[in-house]
Amino acid sequence: MPPCAVAGCLEAGEHRAPLARGTPGQYQWLCLEHVKAFNKAWDYFKDMAPHEIEAFQRDATFGHRPTWKINEADKYSMQALHDALGRFTGIGGAAMPIYTPPINAKDRKALDELEMRHPSTRAEIKAQYKVLVKQYHPDRNPDNKKAEDRFKRITIAYNHLMNGYCTSI
Repeated sequence: MPPCAVAGCLEAGEHRAPLARGTPGQYQWLCLEHVKAFNKAWDYFKDMAPHEIEAFQRDATFGHRPTWKINEADKYSMQALHDALGRFTGIGGAAMPIYTPPINAKDRKALDELEMRHPSTRAEIKAQYKVLVKQYHPDRNPDNKKAEDRFKRITIAYNHLMNGYCTSI
């Protein structure tokens, strides 16, 4: 066991302590008494400006790893990932089916209400909604309770899909 790193101490250095904040992987060995004093006096943020401390704390939220805004992540579409996987495996093309993530029951029911299948794009859902609204609108079907109820269900399904389902595809 190495001796304590404090000058004049004859105890064994059983406890590892960092040399300084900016020296990752470099340690000194201290006895119990000196490691307690070291820990009590340790200030990681010593000699850092307030804006540097705030930046460190903000970065610590994500483990000091890069992050992206959600809009930037959209550029990584399922098709782009599919193509990259095809290049990686050497299979690619039509031989490799595109992965379609599963959807929950509410999304599936809403798609059924609009007479659509998963996956559907935002544009496809809007187009189908317009077709069905024209068909079942109360102005085009006066005194038809069934058409009015269907129109309400279509509108609820469309709003549900636009607020949740379409943000994930």
